[in-house]
Amino acid sequence: MSFHRSPRFINLTLRDGQQSTLDSEDWVFEPRDFAKIITASAEAGFHGAEIAGGQSFQIAISRGYNPFTILGAISHAIGGSEKLKNFELQMLFRGANALGFRHYDKDLIEMTLNEFIKNGITKIRFFDALNDIENLELPKSVRSAAGIILEGAICFTHYADAPDRYTDAYFCAYAKALINAGYNAIAIKDMSGQLTEDRISTLLPALLKILDPENIPFTLHCHSTNTEKSQHAISRAIELGVHTIETSEGCLAGGSSHHALATVAPQLIENQTTYNKLNQKIGQIWGDHPDRKDKEIPQELKEQLCAAGVPGGAMPFVIRDLQQQEATIRAKYLASNKAPKNRENLDTFSTIVDLFITELKRVCQDAALPLLVTPTADICCKQAIANLALGGDPYSDSLADRYLNRGGQPNPDPRYAKLILGYYGELKSYDSDGKVHRPSADIIQFFASNNSLQLSTIDHHPSQTLGGNDLREAQHSAWQLIQRLGTKALSYGDFDQLTILYALKPAGATQTDPIENAVHTYMSRAERAKIDGSGRTFPEYETLMQPMLTHLSAMFVLQPELNAQDIPHFPLAKLGSNLCSQLFDIYIDLPIWTSVTSLSNHLSKLLSSSHISPELLEAVKNVSQSLAMLDARPSTQEKDKLHQALEAFSKLTIADLLNSVALINSFINDIAKYATNPKVYAARSIGFADLDRLTRLHSSDQNTDPWELGIQQSITGKHFRLENDFRRRAENWKA
Repeated sequence: MSFHRSPRFINLTLRDGQQSTLDSEDWVFEPRDFAKIITASAEAGFHGAEIAGGQSFQIAISRGYNPFTILGAISHAIGGSEKLKNFELQMLFRGANALGFRHYDKDLIEMTLNEFIKNGITKIRFFDALNDIENLELPKSVRSAAGIILEGAICFTHYADAPDRYTDAYFCAYAKALINAGYNAIAIKDMSGQLTEDRISTLLPALLKILDPENIPFTLHCHSTNTEKSQHAISRAIELGVHTIETSEGCLAGGSSHHALATVAPQLIENQTTYNKLNQKIGQIWGDHPDRKDKEIPQELKEQLCAAGVPGGAMPFVIRDLQQQEATIRAKYLASNKAPKNRENLDTFSTIVDLFITELKRVCQDAALPLLVTPTADICCKQAIANLALGGDPYSDSLADRYLNRGGQPNPDPRYAKLILGYYGELKSYDSDGKVHRPSADIIQFFASNNSLQLSTIDHHPSQTLGGNDLREAQHSAWQLIQRLGTKALSYGDFDQLTILYALKPAGATQTDPIENAVHTYMSRAERAKIDGSGRTFPEYETLMQPMLTHLSAMFVLQPELNAQDIPHFPLAKLGSNLCSQLFDIYIDLPIWTSVTSLSNHLSKLLSSSHISPELLEAVKNVSQSLAMLDARPSTQEKDKLHQALEAFSKLTIADLLNSVALINSFINDIAKYATNPKVYAARSIGFADLDRLTRLHSSDQNTDPWELGIQQSITGKHFRLENDFRRRAENWKA
């Protein structure tokens, strides 16, 4: 493989662009919107898009979306588009921390990664906030997955007071460690705006000298928080031959996000018209002027924080927390006889920010100079604020004065104690001596003795912890949810997905079940899955329809040749094997089958009666046979029977599936009404093979018996409503 020195472009708007700029309630998660950005990106010359991972995973859950469903719908639709078959779908993964903020058991991490791969991700970027290679061990099944780009990201930082700590040699040594660990692509992740043109001029050639001979691609991921410096750094990287650059576009570009391509490399835009259309599409989805949290930060404060290494994503909470504690911080400063004597401009907020930056430097020094990236940036920033607001005397040199309150109790953030005590991993130097940078012995001892979690110093690397109960406990929770909510839970996600969602559920959700809340939010949105927004032809119709609509919406955006009138005749297999399997699980668990069992038992009693008339006996037999012939469930739970039933199920059309259950529901509802009139009740049995013919109106010269005409009118009416509904939806999807 050889690489062009004209770089490839990856669009980060859908994931990091949203995360860097918007409050969670303003995020967009509908697959059809993702599909519109993806197709516009491809037409504008982009080679891929980041659409999953990072903070988006837990925000999606809180908004009632299943992250795997979004990805599955997009990837399946892309698979049916010849123009997009090489388009990369990228995600961000935090190594041993997965998509949460603690170390998870290895079996759960492997299961999570394989679920993303199963649902169509083609590039996974792994990073660890400490650049600890032991936290980035690749599961064997993932390492051997065909066609998957496994990109190891080097977190970049720079301490002006310790320039010898994070040198070019350090980053190159870490890149070699990542390659030896099985990564087939490398990236630099500059989250806190520390890269400069001068630094990229020495670092990039050194890295390319290692990567080019091995045909390993290199990506530059550089936030635009430090606007001018990052722009010059990216431009210089392009001159030096970087393989891939990443951008955010339209109304989500710039600020704490990423530069737009037009800002850093306008000369590389091959078609200005398609590039403009991409930006217009982004404006249509988010609005030309979305409520961006990063734009609320005054430029002066942004420059102060950026110079201190605070990532743009952390700036809003830093400013918010400092504003909330401003009076307390000022009072503590004035009360301390150890604070600096120069108290000019103490009334200005920028001075409070200066106090925070000074304390942040001390907090980072105590923690052995960690890289300020998620989650260490969040941990260190919160601890610095806690010291200023809650510490006994934050201007003292005493650890107790800074990290304990006046009552002698530890200040939050308790995660900082975990960082000090090694619960997140190590700060390796990657030199020939295998040196590890650790806090001093007195600091370690202090936090071992003073932490609200009563933790001891860890005596082994956290990634080497033997398998725990993460997976088993999550499976138990998923099973309980399915028992409570039935097809509603299965419509939201299959058992494996529900397991992963429980294991990585949003932090702090202790009072209520966040996954159950997500299902309820999802089902509220699924009301639109009913025909014409109101009707339904059998109980829990929407639990089958909503997953199909999710996939179809993406398909109609990415495959414009599709026709709405053909949707009812799509075999379920056209929706993809993953969705087929999910629909099969929902189908098997539909509550209608309880009524079918009850009806079948009732009919059996009629058949055994010696007083039943021949006509009624024939009708009862026809109904019993129809119930069996319209039932696509396996006869037993044996594995081969399940496989055969699923294979037959996938060959049904959408109309077959919905009409068959609707017809069964009609039998259940009409049994009492027509039980005494066999000719109206059931003149013959009906199976799947009859449904297509019965949905087509007979011409007037055909001799149709009244019973069949009545059945046909009922099915045809439902079918026409379904066709019209899909036609209306398709118009909205393509708009």
